Amino acid sequence: MSISFTKSGSTIPSIGLGTWELNGSDCLRVVTEALEIGYRHIDGAAMYENESEVGSAIINSGVRREDIFLATKINTIGWTPSKRKVTTLKNKDISKSLENSLKNLQTDYVDLLLIHWPRFETNLGDMLEILYKLKDAKKVKEVGVANFNSKLLNECINLGFKDIFCNQVEYHPFLSQAKLLEVMQDLDIIPVAYCPICRGDVARHDVIIDLAEKYSKTPAQITLRWMYQQNSVSIPKTANSYRLRENIDIFDFEIESKDMLKIYNLARNQRLVPNLEVNELEYPFD
Repeated sequence: MSISFTKSGSTIPSIGLGTWELNGSDCLRVVTEALEIGYRHIDGAAMYENESEVGSAIINSGVRREDIFLATKINTIGWTPSKRKVTTLKNKDISKSLENSLKNLQTDYVDLLLIHWPRFETNLGDMLEILYKLKDAKKVKEVGVANFNSKLLNECINLGFKDIFCNQVEYHPFLSQAKLLEVMQDLDIIPVAYCPICRGDVARHDVIIDLAEKYSKTPAQITLRWMYQQNSVSIPKTANSYRLRENIDIFDFEIESKDMLKIYNLARNQRLVPNLEVNELEYPFD
């Protein structure tokens, strides 16, 4: 069972299931299995083109909707995993996009709605205004952002949006986010890490392998526990049933401070997901 973090009355489990690139029957199976073994945080996005499968898995699981923390994101970049370019979402279409997500997810609300990438038709303030109206309408419990840098987070606050719930960013032992994490702590914004085990790269590093042997855990468990001890939420993605169980089984040990530092020192500026501001025209996730 996942331990959670609480902010503004909302509780987000510290380990969630990422659903990027989970498609069709695989997505249905994995989300169903995850809920069966105790996951209560499912992270999705309109861009992933699998919200129908996520919704069906939640319904079929028998887990009460109110016991699940369900997140989705609005597609602000005009791409889908099938490399199909879609019309870039306009501000006037955000409400309609959310309604479509709710229909596919078979729910009346999502616990968290995020701006998927910092790309705005007009400006950040206009988009946040729309998202907070959806929150007022009880279709969204919390508003968050993804892939925002420190400057943009401070801009949210300066615009008057002081209760941004979280910022979802790429974070793993090989990519330092120290400065951004410090800003998020100061602003009381929860960090949510995607690609936390660096698509399996952590299992190939000697330092993490040695720590896994020391603590009788796997490299993935060492890494996810390292995240948890920094008060960071992690949303690893896997289609493997064994790893599903492995990723959530991190709450029966604690990493010593000296070993935490060893993992911090592995940062080498390895980024898996490109900065979309740098290259807007090509499909960004090859």
